[in-house]
Amino acid sequence: MFKSPTSSSLLPTAGKGGSSTSPPSSTLFRSNPHTSNALLARIFKSRLVRTVLMAYVGFCALFTLRHLLTYQSRPETVVYPHYELQRTYDADKPYSVVSELSPGVILSKMFSFSTPDVTDNIQPFFVRSEATPRPDDITLATFVPQDKLSELIRLVDHFSGPISVVLQIDHPSDEPGAPNPISRLHTMRASNPKIRQQVDVHLITAPQTHRRVGSITVQQQSNLHRNVARFFARSDFVLLLDADGSLPATEVAKSFRDHPQWMEKLRTGNVFVLPGFNVSVTAPLQPPVEGEDSVQEKAPEVVPGPALKYEQLPRDKDALLLNVQQGQVVLSEKTWKRTIRNVDYNTWATSTRLSAVQNYDPYFGPSVILRRDKMLWCPERFGNNQAACLFELYLSGADFWVLPSDFTIHDGQRYDVELTEREKTINTRLYQKFHEESCLKHARAFYAAGEWDSDRARHCRISCQKVLAVWGLVIRQA
Repeated sequence: MFKSPTSSSLLPTAGKGGSSTSPPSSTLFRSNPHTSNALLARIFKSRLVRTVLMAYVGFCALFTLRHLLTYQSRPETVVYPHYELQRTYDADKPYSVVSELSPGVILSKMFSFSTPDVTDNIQPFFVRSEATPRPDDITLATFVPQDKLSELIRLVDHFSGPISVVLQIDHPSDEPGAPNPISRLHTMRASNPKIRQQVDVHLITAPQTHRRVGSITVQQQSNLHRNVARFFARSDFVLLLDADGSLPATEVAKSFRDHPQWMEKLRTGNVFVLPGFNVSVTAPLQPPVEGEDSVQEKAPEVVPGPALKYEQLPRDKDALLLNVQQGQVVLSEKTWKRTIRNVDYNTWATSTRLSAVQNYDPYFGPSVILRRDKMLWCPERFGNNQAACLFELYLSGADFWVLPSDFTIHDGQRYDVELTEREKTINTRLYQKFHEESCLKHARAFYAAGEWDSDRARHCRISCQKVLAVWGLVIRQA
């Protein structure tokens, strides 16, 4: 009789040594590959499946071919007809977004340290010169006070190139006898063809709030004037000339044309220094007064005057050296606080080559030639401080070179920009902090760019050692 298996009979039996004679448990659930292959073969042998796959492949091939032929045969389409993809900030283009901004908004961003009531009253090219400068010309950039408009005549007599001048005037007045510098400017242009040919005038009309208390003069933001004159110059290079009455004595543009290597240095961001000279101011001796009572009479007071007249100012280096030898002209670098001898006269007098400025001092502020663009601008926090303009250029890596034969001359009748005692105090304290701030700013920029040990950062490393040491920063020599 058939006997049903018991539960014990389903268990694996132990063989010799207690080991199981059945296969491992993992092999009980292993799939059979022959079964899977047989199932796939059975599916692909189906006529319906093969028909669907062939139809899908044919559809994809036809769809791809159709799109390829359509792309090859379609005409070229333009999304925006009559539109040329260019920079959108060219103000002279019809599509420029800059042209939609008011001049006051643009100028307030350009000169952000100035108040809106000043930037809203800046009129670039109030008077435009008739001649168009070449890109490689050197434009003289300066400013003139409204009561010194005659300086324009002296400038065009000493400088034959383009001139960019800022003229700041008081708010126009209709009162009888009130000064009218605009009318005088037009009269000068009509009578002097050089002014018409060379001079661009950018007008700043100072609001009534900028009039000095108890004075008819207006506050002169000279660093702003320097930036405006330089910004609107129409050539690639500018000569920053202070408005103290100094004049370029030589043709600096000719010197650069004669030395193409200087122009190459100028293009690469170097700064060229024009040594400044002043006409000596002397008091001529008065002859004794004849007569018995002449001893008891007091001699009239004599006001010192310049040793040379305007027509006698030297126009070349040989004449200058002769005047210096005779004591009629002295070397006096334009400084801001104290006399700084950054240019050695004995070396310069015999030099025929460029010489680098050594031992740069933060208060050094001569007339310089530099690129109009890609160079730092004058800090507008100061009322009048050209040394601040040059100090940041020096820290940023610009090399300063002294021109061997070019210079500026002052006729001795100095009229510096008028500053009140409060403005002088503010400028002094601001500049002391500015030196420290500039060192930290440029040191941080060089370090962040990985250029701290580069040759470009050597001015910052040398000039800012004390400042960085105070802040606990260690100077690593290159």
